[in-house]
Amino acid sequence: MAINAPDSYTQIGNYNEAQFKSAYALLFTPEIWNEWYEKYSDGFKILDFLNMANRTSSVANRAYSHFEDGTDQRVATTLAAIPVGVAGANITFSLLATDYDAFGNGPLREHFSVYIPETYQTAAIDVPRQYVITNIAGVGAAQVYTASPLSADSRIFVQVPASTELMIGSSVYAPGMNQPTGMTTGTYEREHATQISKESCGFEGGSVAHRTYREVIDNAGQPGIFDRGLVETEFRLDRQIDSALFLGEINANALTQTSNFGGTPNRQGTKGLWNWMAELAQTKNYIGDFDMDDFDDIKPLLQSQGVNGAKVFFGYGSNLGLDVENGVLDGVKEYSGGSDLLPNNKFFEVDFRRAKKNGVDFTFQELVSFSNPSTYGNDSYDFTDSGLMFPITDVSVTAEGKKMTVPNLSIAYLNHNGEDRTRIMGTVAGLNGMGYKFSNDADGLMFYLLSEFSLFAANVNQMIRILKT
Repeated sequence: MAINAPDSYTQIGNYNEAQFKSAYALLFTPEIWNEWYEKYSDGFKILDFLNMANRTSSVANRAYSHFEDGTDQRVATTLAAIPVGVAGANITFSLLATDYDAFGNGPLREHFSVYIPETYQTAAIDVPRQYVITNIAGVGAAQVYTASPLSADSRIFVQVPASTELMIGSSVYAPGMNQPTGMTTGTYEREHATQISKESCGFEGGSVAHRTYREVIDNAGQPGIFDRGLVETEFRLDRQIDSALFLGEINANALTQTSNFGGTPNRQGTKGLWNWMAELAQTKNYIGDFDMDDFDDIKPLLQSQGVNGAKVFFGYGSNLGLDVENGVLDGVKEYSGGSDLLPNNKFFEVDFRRAKKNGVDFTFQELVSFSNPSTYGNDSYDFTDSGLMFPITDVSVTAEGKKMTVPNLSIAYLNHNGEDRTRIMGTVAGLNGMGYKFSNDADGLMFYLLSEFSLFAANVNQMIRILKT
């Protein structure tokens, strides 16, 4: 996997020098670009975030994987309750199957310790008490641990419930003993696949003569022509790509097509972010309105996955966005009554884009992917009340046998051996008066677009889905 952004956002496949140009390759002024974006793009999308943050990369294969190292600092989660006992007595317990990796390796080793919270000790004990693992019986997830307290007055006075997470402490040895067994950490393989999406636009013979088009210069200084129909077509392709980045699925059902070049290859589909998060991310549920108190729950979720101090992108649907805005506004009214929400004393404006709460720096952004009433914002779905959060950070992964640092979220295009499939655009011309070579006898020409891409997502366990219950 290569992590550098492509040199060009588009590849051109046309018949002469006076070729149509991609909107992404042109030297438009910001004013013109903003006009086109507002008119045809349907607003801010996940694709826009990835492009604006330069989170683009290239891959050499249609199917590829990366590997993530499991953490070596975990908790031990009790399978069943630990019963009430007497002072100084041993305890025995087992752990949930999810505490073990595929090879039966768990988080606890003999001679290491766990801490029983003071909640389950007698009233006279107001600190967690240390119990040393003195024996491990069985194998894999069937292991039973025996632990002995270091203090004679340590006692399970209140039953320790099932699914209690116990902190793992230090090893405790007598002189002259052997070394502990090595610590085993898991490595997780994440599989990705590219998707092929296409869009088309046709110009009937004579229609260009009656349309307004621009003679333009692209970023490489080459001349060309640009038409409104082209930008409409490109933004339609963008919507397709954004849809796949958000809710796409890998073709695991052997859906095929008959190729023009022989054979019946599988349709190419990529796994979208929402599906990655449903599988691996954490979930923050909220009831009623999402208010400022709900932000306080985010830091513990991030810290539980080893995230500290990162900025967090918070994308949401329109209903959840209104909750966030009203919640921040309530905070302003309560704690900052002197704030001026009347710019130039002309109109009332509430425009919160960032907030820092409980030490976490949030950046807010409504996503069209969640709000468009013609797509996921339709009443048949729940996305207007939903959101997603992820740290804006780079992560260390292993790909192609090498350790590398990459953004935790990016769009990766197929680009290898001189074939760049980032965004291929070209014309197939029939009879035309524009100088294109004839390739058929139709009166007009077609403009075609193709992109082969995938969503690259890493450390998805550090991301958070926001769901209304």
